[in-house]
Amino acid sequence: MNFKFTSIFIIGSLCLILNTSYAQGRFKAKGTKANANGGVTSARGGAAKNKNGGGFARARGTTTNGQGQVAGGGATAVKGLNGGGGVRGGSFTADNSGNVNYQGGAAATGTNGTAATTGSFSRSQNGVGGSRSSTATANNGSTYQGDTQYNYDSTTGQGNVEHTQTCYDTKNNPISCPND
Repeated sequence: MNFKFTSIFIIGSLCLILNTSYAQGRFKAKGTKANANGGVTSARGGAAKNKNGGGFARARGTTTNGQGQVAGGGATAVKGLNGGGGVRGGSFTADNSGNVNYQGGAAATGTNGTAATTGSFSRSQNGVGGSRSSTATANNGSTYQGDTQYNYDSTTGQGNVEHTQTCYDTKNNPISCPND
């Protein structure tokens, strides 16, 4: 049985096209080059597939501008042998003043249900902050939704964390969450 597996990775100004026509195999590539902003752009990616149908593909890259700023990101996708799978991705920026920003997310599906999460984080001279939102749905239809936010103000030394969660039964009625 011949399986065609095609993936395209685009990171910064680099493009990697993977096209294999094998039932199993592995591929890796990476590269770095100077860019017009006085920095460098780097990318790498890889993919693999086994003879039983499982596999993955991933890519990541960064770019700098020669002035202390960097941006990058990456993504991964996996496929399990029994139909389950997942994806995740994220991106970040940072500068020479210590400011950092990140955002990302992930999702998965399997024999017991699905789950997804997104989040962000930032750091500056004034402190840190971030948030995370997650959902999970069991095969029977019951659902969990949770949100967490946090911040810390470095000028006052004060911070807080807030978390809310809601669970629903199979008829979408609110119920108590485990460990509520």
